Amino acid sequence: MRNANLEGWAEDFSYDYYRTLLETLRATFELRTLSEYRPDRPAGARVAFVRHDVDVCLRRAVEMAELEYELGVRSTYMVLPNTPLYDLEEERDLLHLIHEFGHEIALHCDLSDVESDEPVDRDGLTPSERRRVDAAKRHLEAVGIDSVASVSFHRPSERVLEGPRTIAGMVNAYNPDLLSAYVSDSSGRWREGDPLESILESADADRLQVLTHPVWWGAEHEPPLERFAAVADRFDASDPRTYEELVSIYPPYGERIDADRVLV
Repeated sequence: MRNANLEGWAEDFSYDYYRTLLETLRATFELRTLSEYRPDRPAGARVAFVRHDVDVCLRRAVEMAELEYELGVRSTYMVLPNTPLYDLEEERDLLHLIHEFGHEIALHCDLSDVESDEPVDRDGLTPSERRRVDAAKRHLEAVGIDSVASVSFHRPSERVLEGPRTIAGMVNAYNPDLLSAYVSDSSGRWREGDPLESILESADADRLQVLTHPVWWGAEHEPPLERFAAVADRFDASDPRTYEELVSIYPPYGERIDADRVLV
C-alpha cells in the first residue's frame, strides 16, 4: 500500500496543540464516547466523539489518555487484538490504565485479508468477516475488557464505510450518521486542513467525530516521518508481517527502510 494520500495539514502534533484542540471542541460540543452514541437527535444538542485508533503503540495511547484525564475528557481507544506491533496479553496493564483514566476501550478490527466475495448479512459482513469480528471481540474481552461496545475497522472497505449503525451489537464508528461531520489525522495529515478551523467550521453540526492516532503525537511537534520512525525503528522490519503492517500504516516509512537496505 504505497498510494496513501499524504496531502493535508501537519504543522503541529504536539500535546499542547492537542490540548487546544480539545478545549476548542468543548467550547461547542458535548464530548462523549462512541458507546454513548444514540441515533436520536435532541433539538439543540451538539455532540462530538473523540476516537483514537491505536495502530502502533499502546504506550503513546497511555500518554494521550492521561492528558485527556487531566482535562476531564473521556474518549474511545480502539485497539487491535491481533497485530504484530503490540501484544494485548503482555501489555494488558497499559490497556487497563487507559480504562482506569475513564476511557472506553473498544475494538479495532482488521478485515482486509478476509474473504469478501461471500454473501453479506444484515450487518454488511460476510460469514468469514463475522467470524473475524466475533473472535477479535472475544480476544479483547479475554484480557479483562468487559462489554466491548464499539468497533472501528483497520483499513476499512467501502462496504464497511456504508455500514449500519451497529455491527455485531457494537456501535459502528463508520456508520454514516457518525461520518456526516468528520476530521482525521490519518497518515499523519489532517486532510481537511487545520483541525481547529475544521472544528469551528463544524460548529453548526449536531454531530462531529474526531479521529486521531496516538503514534503521531508527542510532547513536542515532529514531522510525521520522524515521529513514526521513532516508534517503528524499535520493531524488527525484517519480519515480513511486521514490515507489511508498518508500511501499510505509513508508506513513506517503507520507502525509507527500503532505501536504507539498498545502501547496506
